[in-house]
Amino acid sequence: MELREELRRAILAKLRKGQDPLDGFYADQETKEAILAVMVSGRHLLLEGPPGTGKTTLAKVLAGHLRPMQAVEGCRYNCDPKSPQCPDCLSKTNHAAVTVPGKQRFIRVQGSPELMPEDLLGDVDPVVAMQCGIHDSHAFIPGKIQRAHRKILFIDELNRVPERTQNTLIQVLEERTTTIAGFDITIPVDTVVIATQNPEEYAGADRISETLGDRFERIRIGYPSIEQETTILRRYARSFKGVRFDDRLLPEVVRISHLTRTSEDFTRPSSVRGSIAIFEQAQAISQLQNRNEVNREDIEKAARISLTGRTEIATGSPYYENPQVLFQRIVEDSRQAE
Repeated sequence: MELREELRRAILAKLRKGQDPLDGFYADQETKEAILAVMVSGRHLLLEGPPGTGKTTLAKVLAGHLRPMQAVEGCRYNCDPKSPQCPDCLSKTNHAAVTVPGKQRFIRVQGSPELMPEDLLGDVDPVVAMQCGIHDSHAFIPGKIQRAHRKILFIDELNRVPERTQNTLIQVLEERTTTIAGFDITIPVDTVVIATQNPEEYAGADRISETLGDRFERIRIGYPSIEQETTILRRYARSFKGVRFDDRLLPEVVRISHLTRTSEDFTRPSSVRGSIAIFEQAQAISQLQNRNEVNREDIEKAARISLTGRTEIATGSPYYENPQVLFQRIVEDSRQAE
């Protein structure tokens, strides 16, 4: 069964049971419906949004729907034992099978300006090439694209990848194959690509090529609501043993982050990770004070620590030269918003 069909059936089965196929990812209903539509239609997905909005979490949630699969033991291309197609498998007769757990059917690529085409398409092993010959297919080391056969290929921060490297994805997105240069071998790659990109105003971010972008369905993800972000804290943030964090204080943690997102004084506001950091550091501060319960002062101290490293103040802001005054104002405004 093709990967996209497997995903489609898993999503529809969840919906028929009244379950949320995107449980663990928090966004408005319209955004979640758009994402599911892309997956059910078998298209590739490009998620655009600021850091800390759950893009990686979403990819892992979708990959979590995949079941264990059978693959040829030792195959570098994850061939199906019933229909092996790669050069390694075609050169041998024994196709013993191994089980690959569903959670391992996920290949991650971290985008960066240093990512080269060879990282995705593979390269030649010089040692094997000297032993077997430069044109022996065993001398080829599969890249992340080939290793994503029958798996989800997740590319984080695609728009930080050089355009030359981006374009190596076009063949697999359009034809679902890769051609190994120098070996005259075309290898099928059954994958669904989920990529992310930060907005262009973020440092190191750029536009992806129009040719590549046309192969994706692009969906914008915004920050979660205060209620959703509070749920994220309960679900994903670390709770310290022996320290109590009253649920009534959780919204204040989230309000501090939200206020940075609505203020014109910030060009880079606090992400959801910032809220998680405040939550965890407030517990640490409480412990340092030999207390077993977090209070409002702990949260405010933790917020100043978190905001210092996670935000960027606009050059035109009157607080540009004195950010601590701005952080104090944010903290005070969060009290009044209660």
